Parts: sequence; C-alpha cells; structure tokens
Amino acid sequence: MLKIASLVAVLTIISKVLGLSRDLIVANYFGTSITADAYNMAYLFTGNFFIVFGCIGGPFYSAVVSSLPKVKSNRWEFLRSIIIKSSVALIVLTIVLYFIKPWLFSLFIDARAMPQYYSQTLYQFDWLMPLIVLCAPAGIIYAALNAYHRYFEPSLSPAVVNIVMIIAVLVMGDAYSGLALALGTSVGALLSVLYQLPALYSLRPQLEAETAGHDGPLTLRGDEKQYNELLIPALLSTAIGQGIVFVDSFFCNGLEQGSWTALVIANRLIQLPLGVVLTSFLVPVFPSIAQLAAEERYTEMRNKVLRALGYILLLCTPALIVGMVWTEPAIRLVFERGAFDARSTALVSEAFFYLCLSIIPYIFRDTITRVFYSLGDSKTPLYVALLAIFVKIALNYLLVERYELAGIAMATVLMTCFNFVLLAALLYRKIAK
Repeated sequence: MLKIASLVAVLTIISKVLGLSRDLIVANYFGTSITADAYNMAYLFTGNFFIVFGCIGGPFYSAVVSSLPKVKSNRWEFLRSIIIKSSVALIVLTIVLYFIKPWLFSLFIDARAMPQYYSQTLYQFDWLMPLIVLCAPAGIIYAALNAYHRYFEPSLSPAVVNIVMIIAVLVMGDAYSGLALALGTSVGALLSVLYQLPALYSLRPQLEAETAGHDGPLTLRGDEKQYNELLIPALLSTAIGQGIVFVDSFFCNGLEQGSWTALVIANRLIQLPLGVVLTSFLVPVFPSIAQLAAEERYTEMRNKVLRALGYILLLCTPALIVGMVWTEPAIRLVFERGAFDARSTALVSEAFFYLCLSIIPYIFRDTITRVFYSLGDSKTPLYVALLAIFVKIALNYLLVERYELAGIAMATVLMTCFNFVLLAALLYRKIAK
C-alpha cells in the first residue's frame, strides 16, 4: 500500500504542478475577463462531466471496480460493451444539451444585459461538448487498469490534458474568442483516453483467459445489469453533489465581472493539497477499514478512522496556515501578470482566504463518507448531500447580497461544516456499539 500511495502521490503532484502551470498561462492571457468567465461557465456543463464522472472515484470508476471481479462472462467483451453503450447514451445526452443550450444558459446568464458573455459561453460550449461523451470511456478504462494493478498510465493521464491545453494557449493565444481554451481541453481529454488504450489492450489476454470456459450463471446481460445497479445510484449521488457548483454559478450572476472565474481559480488552488492527500493516502487505507467493517470490528475501525483523520490533518494544517496568512502576496506573486491584474488578484484572494477554512471539514467529510461506503451504506451520504444543497442555497441567499463573492466562499465553509457534523453524528450513531 505504501508503494502504491507513493507512486500515486508522485504522479498526482506532477499532474497538479502542470495544472497550476496551465492556470498561470491561462490567467496571463485571459485574467478574469468575459472570455475566461464564458469558458468556465461552459466547462461547468461539460468539463465537470469529464472530471467528476470520468476520473478516479467517479461513478463509472466505482461501478467498474466493484463489478469487474464478479463478472462471469468474457471480461474483455464486458468492458467493450459497457464502453460502447455508455458512450451512446452520453452522445444522446450531448445532442439534447446542444438543442436546449440557449434555454439552459439563459438560467445563469442574462442575455440582454450581458450579450457578449452569453454568446461566448455558447461558442465555448460547442467546442467542449466532446468531454461529455469521453467521461464514460475515461472512467471505465481508468478503473479496469487500476483493478489489474496498473497505476502509472491512469494516474498520469490528467497531465496529458494539461500539457495539450498549455500548448494550445501558447500557440493560439487569446485569438478566436478564446478558442484555445475549449479546443485545447477537448483535444487533451481525447488524447488522455487514447494514451491509456495500449495499456488496456495489453490486459486483453488476461481478461479473456480469466473467464474462458467458465459456465457461471451470469451472462453478459446479467453482468451488465449488475453493473448498472451499481452505476445508477452512483451517478445520482454524484449529480446531486455537483448541484452545489451550479448553485454557486447562479449566485455569481450579477456580481462583479470575473467573479465566477475567480471562484474557480480559488477552488483549484484549494484542491492542490487536497487532491494529493486524498488521492494518494486514502486509497490504500480504506480497503482495510472496509475489511474491519465487514467483520463488524467497529472499535478497531473507529480507532483506524481517527488515526487516518489525525495523519491527514497533520499533512493539511501547514497548507491551511500558509493559505490564511499569505493569501494575497502569494497569489500576486504567482498569478499577477498579463491580463491577470490587481483586480483579479483581489477577487481570487478574497475567495481563497475564506475557502481555506473549508480544508479541514472538507477532508473530514470525505473521509467519513468513505466510511459509510465501507459499511455498505451509500444512501446516508446521498441524503445528506441533498440536504446540503438546500443549506447552500439558503446561505448564499443570506450572505451574497451583503458580502458578494466572499459570501459565496463563506457559505461553502458553513455548508461543508454542516455536512461533516451531520455525517459524523450519523456515523457515531451507526457504529457506536
């Protein structure tokens, strides 16, 4: 587990550094302009599909990891079948979104008051639509490789997206209404999936040999049914969690130009330490917690969870302190150049300062959520996430009018604390035996 954690941590850090470099270059060319806002708004409905649904921990990933060991039919044919069928379903969804996009974005943007913002968002959305279709093969391939202990290719695949986007922006600049942003993202996502295909095909003989001549009761259709029973609740849970992002984008409408981009950048900066810690450390730890839960050894499980929280807290506390103390000077040093001016620094710093307060409850919430999954309970986190959306709407409504962008960040902190405390109370009630 330590070897796996170290490898994943190193590759994740490489991807995060490239992601930061991408953000620096994009900020230099676009700052917190209308073009940047339009790209981030369009990305909300496209790139989020790819990131949230297609990457590690997403619904496609989780469903494949859980169902693949139980597949009795030809596992290669099983993977090929679910990739094709999932992609076809997402193509249909993409076509529907294409035709309803004017109505969809009118919910978030006042086309009459901000015609340039509205038209650029539709333009960026057209070029970003392939991300929706790619999220299924990305998540399925990622999961299949991890299930067979192939960690290098999938862990490094996010770096491919960042590299391609950096090249696109450096070559094309800010011409063509920011086409480099959307085109670089879509091409990078496609190449990140294609990059993993040789590794997947190298597993084909093993996948076919494991189930060769096996006359189990489950047919390919039965295997797919089992997979779908895992996938659909996971999709629903993830979609509900993403609703909070749409709530924030709605409340950013009408705030100072660049507010949405500033909030996006601040969130990405927060994810730098969180992504490395949660991806590399929790992945090898939670199988042992799941085993203890299966054996109903709740005292040992509680102790292991508390130790895990202590270690993660120790790792993230320095990031919290640095973020709170050096927010504006650090962002000015790293970002402030080109189109990213002093106003941009002030916007990002304001959001980032308050979001730093969410680091600890965010880690605790995600840790406890995984404990619920280890206990075979996915409904409780789903219900709490649904309730958290209403809490976020109420907090945004109360705070945004007075504090503007800072109010959204404050609401995120309070909502995350609410989520964590409620989950902790429910978990204690569940395992206090």
